[in-house]
Formats: sequence, structure tokens, C-alpha cells
Amino acid sequence: MSGEVAYLDHAATTPLREGAERAWLEAVHQLRECPGNPAALHDGGRKAKRLLEDAREKIAHCLGADRAEVIFTSGATESNALAIVGSFRAMRAKTGRNIVQVCAADHPSSWNQRTLIEREGGRWVPVNLNSDGTAQVDDIDPAAAIISVTAVSSEIGVLQPVGQIASARGDALLHVDVAQALHTQTIALHADNLDLITVAGHKIGAPVGIGALAIKRGTPLETDRPGGDQESKYRSGTVDVAGACALAAAITEVTDERERFSRHCMALRERLLAGLPSGVKLTTDAPTAPTIVHLSIPTAHPEAVLLGLDRHHVLASAGSACHAGVTRPSRVMLDMGRTEAEALGVLRLSFGPTSRAEDIDAFVSALPEALRGAQALDALDVRATGGKQ
Repeated sequence: MSGEVAYLDHAATTPLREGAERAWLEAVHQLRECPGNPAALHDGGRKAKRLLEDAREKIAHCLGADRAEVIFTSGATESNALAIVGSFRAMRAKTGRNIVQVCAADHPSSWNQRTLIEREGGRWVPVNLNSDGTAQVDDIDPAAAIISVTAVSSEIGVLQPVGQIASARGDALLHVDVAQALHTQTIALHADNLDLITVAGHKIGAPVGIGALAIKRGTPLETDRPGGDQESKYRSGTVDVAGACALAAAITEVTDERERFSRHCMALRERLLAGLPSGVKLTTDAPTAPTIVHLSIPTAHPEAVLLGLDRHHVLASAGSACHAGVTRPSRVMLDMGRTEAEALGVLRLSFGPTSRAEDIDAFVSALPEALRGAQALDALDVRATGGKQ
């Protein structure tokens, strides 16, 4: 990262890796010198196809899948939607099952499929959360069509019990979003008894706009994009060959450096926790990924804390969502049984390959002042309501 900026929002997006950039540029140069659509039969098309299939092979290897089981998408949002809705439609047609279960800690790209599922006659049955943010495995219904869970919660960083869910699912399909997990966890389609795996490129240092979905051979899945029958007829449209090459380079690097990177993030995490001011604490004591630290902070104005940090060139995020200037309590925190005030007062720090000890020190130094500014707004709220909140 440049100069004075302390970037602690890698869970939102992480910088493009040099290896991914090189792979992208090399593919672009080859395609410029010998143009070709990978679906074409001429020499240019065959060369593009070779680049694409080499990238697919590398990604499949990192996911414990076969090459033919990986398709390219635009990212996690598309992969999650195709996995959840496509599996629901196919399973309902094949078996009559219509129950869809999504973990309450999952990303909105999974959770917000609910409207479509219910509009098409499906039953949305959430997998609820324990107070520490872990999924309640007892909620798993083996009669479901599809069960979806994120391996690492993008908001609170909790490691979800994917193995236990896989054991409890019966004949239901199991989809796992690994967008935040690949950095520190080994995920294997066959060895972990999964049916579908979502990968997001820009979370691991590939460009924005490229992702993948691993689909175990034989998994019922109905496409939402009929067209030219690319990507095994699941995802029609000309494939981004250069993006696929960049994704393959990024996921290979992530896999190779996983243990070293995990140790690095653990050291950053310990440094951060040792420097927290009074009143700021971890949101959960459940096992979490070393890349995400989710904090409870004593204010109802996390946006003011973020702006205060930003003035000191420290970039972080809040667990709550801001819409039109209105801060709303975190849905995940509410599902964990927290009050609205507790669900508002949260802060998320997340690490990546460029994270340094200096970034942590900058955050620890800037936080007290940023928090005081937010608490001044809390005091104004109390006076405005006459002490009633």
C-alpha cells in the first residue's frame, strides 16, 4: 500500500496481486496478437480455449475438484444466486423438495435470494445462529432441497461448522461460499462432501468481475441464463479468458502461501487486540478466521468512527449497513440475540497480503479520538430525546 494509508478493509476487496496482474496481461497480449473467442474452431479460438482450460485446471486443483466441475462467473454474487436458486429449481423438479436453508450469517448475495425463492413457491427456512454467531446445526433439515452456508462469515469472521452441516444434511444439496475462507482454509469439493463452492476473485487478489462456481458432477442445477451454452450450459456468454487466467494465478498463490499468511494475520490480530482501548472488545469468542476482527464499540454511531478513522488515513468498515445516511443495526448481530444498540456499535477490521504492523498501530492510535467524536453524537442523541432512546 502507499505511504500513510492503513488499509484494513480487505474483506470488502483486496488489492490486485502482482501475479494475477501478470497473468492477466500475458493473456491479453496473447489474445491481441492472435485474437479468438474460446468457442471458435480456428487457431485463435483454440489458443484462447487452451488459456481458459489451463486456468480452469489450476482452479479445480485448488478446490479439490475436477476441471469439468468448474465454471467461470462474474463473482460471488452471481455464483451464490446460481447455486441457490438453480439448485432449488432443479431439485424441486427432480424430487419435489422445496425447502431452502441459508445460514443467518450469510452474505446478502445468498440471503437476499429469499424473495425469489418464496415467489416461486419455495419454503425459506433459515439456519439460525447461536449467540456466538455459529450456525445451529440442529436446524439443518435433511429434507431440504439446498442448504447454503459461508465457510467464514464476511461480517463477523466466524468459522462456520461446515463439516457438521455436511454430516447432518442427508440428501440435501450443500453449497458453501468460500469467498472469505480461501486465504486460511483448505476447501475441497469432494473430500469435504460438498456439492457447490463459490469463489470471488477480488477477495483473493484477482480483478473485480471474475469468479467461479464449482459444481460436483451430477448435481441438479438449472441455469438462469439460457443462451450460447458456454460453461457446460450453466452460464452462457463469452468467457473472460484473461480474467480467468488472473483468477487462476491468484487462487494458486493463495493456496501456496496459506500457512504463512495465516501466521502473519494471527500476529496482526494479537497486536490489534493488545492495543484496544477500554470498552472496545471482540464481538464473539467463537473461532474466527485470522483475517477478520469484529469489534463491539461503545457508540450508536459507527459511521462517525469510520469517518474519524478515515481522517487519519485508516480505512475500515462497520458491520451495519448504511442506507441513505441512516445507520441500521446489523442483521447478523440481531440474529445472534444482541440488542439494537449492540447491533449498531460494531467495527470490522480485515487483513490481506499487504497488511502491516504499521497499519495496526495507526488504527490503535486513531481509534480513541474517532470514538470520542462518535460518543459526542451519542450525547446529543440523549439530549434530543430527553434521555429516552
